[in-house]
Amino acid sequence: MLGAIENLLLPAIQASLDAEQDVQAGPALAPPDGTPSRLAVCALRLDCEHSEGDAPGREPAFSGWQGVLKAASGKPLNFPLPAAAVGELVEVHCPPGHILARGDAWLLDERTLRLFRTPAGPVFARTRGPHCAGYRERSHGRVELELRAWARDPASVDALLARSLAAVLTCFEQLNVIDLTGAPPGLALRLARPRVGLAGIARSLDPAAPGWQLGVAQCLIHGELELALTLGTAEPEDLIRDLSITLHPSGKPAPA
Repeated sequence: MLGAIENLLLPAIQASLDAEQDVQAGPALAPPDGTPSRLAVCALRLDCEHSEGDAPGREPAFSGWQGVLKAASGKPLNFPLPAAAVGELVEVHCPPGHILARGDAWLLDERTLRLFRTPAGPVFARTRGPHCAGYRERSHGRVELELRAWARDPASVDALLARSLAAVLTCFEQLNVIDLTGAPPGLALRLARPRVGLAGIARSLDPAAPGWQLGVAQCLIHGELELALTLGTAEPEDLIRDLSITLHPSGKPAPA
């Protein structure tokens, strides 16, 4: 789940640093001997925050489909929807996490998604189908993110943190949503409208690795956490059209 955030940021961080730079995702230790430096991006925890005494609201759940679309042969701007993509097309992402505006960037021609310009990466789509059993829940989400830089000298640590932090802040300017996990058709968890800010910077000698300088940039990501649990077909509704009730006086038998 938290790894989805790290994997989303990793390409931008790698592009901001030298090609030979050691870059890790997730919890990491100091680099081995022979490696001059290391940069690690790690999402430490996700907290669901609610107002005091206020439980998150639950809404009806809907079935649907989500996945990466493939362009039609010889038509790089046309993306046919697969048969499994039932329901209304509600979101188109390109690249993942960046929602394209309908009408400005794409239109739907029957079962074919047509883009107006060459996509900058994979094209991801999400549909919403009929009501189903389960629920959708919304709450405020907060993620603690750290950038950790190891080097032998303070100047190299500062340079790694500065360049990687700039890459992370820039990446979030293009993000509308982060898919944290998806286990269709059961569970989906995502962070909508994410906003990132710098919470602090610290530097020390790594106590677990003598001789290594360690710098840490702490960031907080805030957004709306959306959890959806879908459990298959909903229970039938509106099966009883009319109900008639007859009252009989006490002590008198009902007529035959």
